[in-house]
Amino acid sequence: MLLAIDIGNTDTVVGVFRDKELAAHFRIGSNHALTADEAGLAVTSLLRHHIPDPAAEVSRVAVCSVVPCLTGIYERMTRAYFKIEPLIISARIKLPFKIDYTDPSEVGSDRLANAAAGYARYKSALVVVDIGTATTFDVVAESGNYLGGIIAPGPQTAGANLAQKAARLFEVRIEKPGRVIGKTTAEAIKSGLYYGTIALIDNVLERIFEEFGHRVPVIVTGGEAEIYAPDCKYVTAVVQTLTLEGIKLIADYNSLP
Repeated sequence: MLLAIDIGNTDTVVGVFRDKELAAHFRIGSNHALTADEAGLAVTSLLRHHIPDPAAEVSRVAVCSVVPCLTGIYERMTRAYFKIEPLIISARIKLPFKIDYTDPSEVGSDRLANAAAGYARYKSALVVVDIGTATTFDVVAESGNYLGGIIAPGPQTAGANLAQKAARLFEVRIEKPGRVIGKTTAEAIKSGLYYGTIALIDNVLERIFEEFGHRVPVIVTGGEAEIYAPDCKYVTAVVQTLTLEGIKLIADYNSLP
């Protein structure tokens, strides 16, 4: 079995694959003060709900991380609790596509995983929109090569920064407001964050389509994907487990002789 770990700025998503099937997945907080033992206890205890003996049944581990201080924690956890050397996904390992970026090492491993999984689903040019701490757009060519992308603040990040910078404003729960025109400050902030994010996604996609010369499939993923995707114009599919799927594809590619 393959244990896939996706370490994000806000959450860490852990999935376990039995052959091609994602047998289980769960989400835990990305606590920057986490120890390897705390990570090991959290992961193994949650896995036992689905696997009687995780240490015995997990034979491979692949880690995708955008939080350097947690990458080493999960590496140590994997060695201590599973007796396995994990595959750390980055632009420096074997990938099933080329990276058309000035400095490939700058591309986040989650974005590489998303590109791999998106192309595996459609076998065509496409865009992956990942809505989380950041809202990222990753663009894949018809050949499957990674072309580049766009990075913008995620809605939670934008809301927190707005509350921090504006003395009379405050953080609100991220959700679709009942109407566009807010009648209170909280309603106005919710509307701005929600419809501002929708407008950002739709407008950036239109500009990407212009550069392609035609529309391409759009996959939306990330912790807040299901909040925003229904009101976006160009979404082809919402796939919450896309990054885990990409981790597995890259891990399998690196297992080939």
